Amino acid sequence: MTNISETLTETIKDDKFQDVIVDLSETTLDTLLKDGALKDIPIIGVVGIAKTTLTVQDKLFTKKLMVFLLQLKKTSNESRKKQIEKIEKDPEYKTKVGEKLLYIIDKCEDHEKAKYIGKLFQCFIEEKIEYENFLRASRSIELTYLGDLKRFINEKWKNMGMEEGGDLLGAGLMDAIYSSGEAMHGASNSSLKLEVSYIGKMIQELLAE
Repeated sequence: MTNISETLTETIKDDKFQDVIVDLSETTLDTLLKDGALKDIPIIGVVGIAKTTLTVQDKLFTKKLMVFLLQLKKTSNESRKKQIEKIEKDPEYKTKVGEKLLYIIDKCEDHEKAKYIGKLFQCFIEEKIEYENFLRASRSIELTYLGDLKRFINEKWKNMGMEEGGDLLGAGLMDAIYSSGEAMHGASNSSLKLEVSYIGKMIQELLAE
């Protein structure tokens, strides 16, 4: 884990990062996975996961990792180095960036979630969000069913009741808001509703298609 995580970090920071990933796309990646030609992708050898024979689990993780990295195509070398080194030097974070990314990517249920995580990390590199919020948002994505996550992002879900939004509350995408009032004839009109959380709004804003 340590060697791979350190090499992943150095790969992302490398001046030649764009050169080894520029010709890749999700389509070509699927073809290479199917044909067993992953060893021909320079970055696979660099991060140290190339093998003569890949198991199904190896292929699934490799696809998630590569899709994550593809989201960083347009980031500059300077920005990647600056942001990663800032976190690496911060005593508040005990887990190195590369190791943390591997944990997060591994927990993604599929490559679509890895793509969302990659876009968020791109936003961190471009200083649109803080690293702490990247971690929070990644955790929310991990905990949310993919279908609900897509609709939450693209349909800009706002307010909802507890029954329909309980899972989103548990994932940190919604906040529970208690409101109280007085209805007719002095009866209580208290209610509990869900509103999009700060992290939820950030995810909707940054990941909308």
